[in-house]
Amino acid sequence: MNGDPCAQEELAVGWAMHSLEPDEEALVRDHLPTCATCRSTVDATQEVLAGIGGAVRQEQPPPRLRARLMEQIEHIPQEPPAHHTPRHAAPIPLRPQHRRRTGRVLLAAAAALAVLAGAGYLGVRVNQLSGEVAASEARTNDLNKALSLAADPATNRAVLRTGTGDEVAVVLSNPTSGAVVPTNLKPTDQGHIYVVWGASTKSPVPLAVFDVRAGSTDPQLLAWSSDAHKHTTFAVSLEPGRQAPPKPSEVLAGGQVAPA
Repeated sequence: MNGDPCAQEELAVGWAMHSLEPDEEALVRDHLPTCATCRSTVDATQEVLAGIGGAVRQEQPPPRLRARLMEQIEHIPQEPPAHHTPRHAAPIPLRPQHRRRTGRVLLAAAAALAVLAGAGYLGVRVNQLSGEVAASEARTNDLNKALSLAADPATNRAVLRTGTGDEVAVVLSNPTSGAVVPTNLKPTDQGHIYVVWGASTKSPVPLAVFDVRAGSTDPQLLAWSSDAHKHTTFAVSLEPGRQAPPKPSEVLAGGQVAPA
C-alpha cells in the first residue's frame, strides 16, 4: 500500500469488511476523505475480498432443515395419542447435504487481511468469526445427522409427555444412534442436566444425558447403543449435577414406542 502509515489503517480494513461497531464506522467515515493511506487500504482490502470471495463457492445451509427434520419424524411409526388419526403421507426424500461456505470465505479473507493490515485489530475479528462459523457448522451437522436418523427405517420414535398429556420431547432411537428433540423443556444450567431413561425394565436405566440451550429446540445427539435401542419405553428427568444418577429423582415425562 502507498502512503505514510496511519493509526486508523486497521480500522480501514474493518470498514472494507463491514465488521466495525457503529462508533468505529462513524470515525472511519469522517476520516477517509482526509487520508489517502486509508483510502488505499480500503481499496486493497476490497480487492482481496473480491478475489477470495470469487474463488470459493458460497452456499447457505438448507433454510428449512429443522422443519424437514420434524416433518420426517412425523413419518416414524409411533403410538398415537387418544383421539388422534395417524398420518399416512409418504416420507420426504433426503436431498444432498450442503456445507456452509460463506464463513470460510470470510475467515480466509480475514486471515489474508491480517497480513495486509496488521494482526492486532483483525486478530480479534478472526477469533470472533471463527467461533461463529464453528458453532454454525456444528449446528448444521447435528441437524443433518438427526435428519438422517429420523429417515432411517430402523429408527423408533417415542413422544415423551407429562402426566397431563403435554409433549415435552421426542426420543429417536435406532441400533447405533439416538437423539432427543426437546419441544418444551426448560434450558439447563451448569448445575443440572437432563437424563434419558430406559423404562422398559423393572427399574429405570440411565441411557444418556443432554443439555438444552435457552431459546433452542435443536435436536441433541445422544451417546447410544444397541442395548439402549432395546427399550420400548423412555422417560426424561432433570437431575442436579452433571452426571446421571443411579435412579431418577423425579420423572418429568415418558412415552412408549409403538410396534412398526
